[in-house]
Amino acid sequence: MTEEQQSLLIQFEARVRQAIALCKTLREENKALKEALLQKELSFLNIQEELRDISQKYDRLKLAKMMSANDDDLKATKQRLSKLVREINTCIALVNES
Repeated sequence: MTEEQQSLLIQFEARVRQAIALCKTLREENKALKEALLQKELSFLNIQEELRDISQKYDRLKLAKMMSANDDDLKATKQRLSKLVREINTCIALVNES
């Protein structure tokens, strides 16, 4: 093997080592990014659940306030209850379609 070929072989080996090192670094970075993404997704799901709970509590509070209203507001309360029943029926229909 000539000196030129030997030099080319050494350069090739060095570049292969660099490529392997870069690949390892990128794999580690990819793993870290996947873990971070998973944590963000879990956090997002927790926040969605919390929002859902707060919305339900708010709706119950509004309903309770409307129920405690005087007789003049009885018609509005009945309309609100009818609307809630329609929304529930819509949700049930959507669940049944799935």
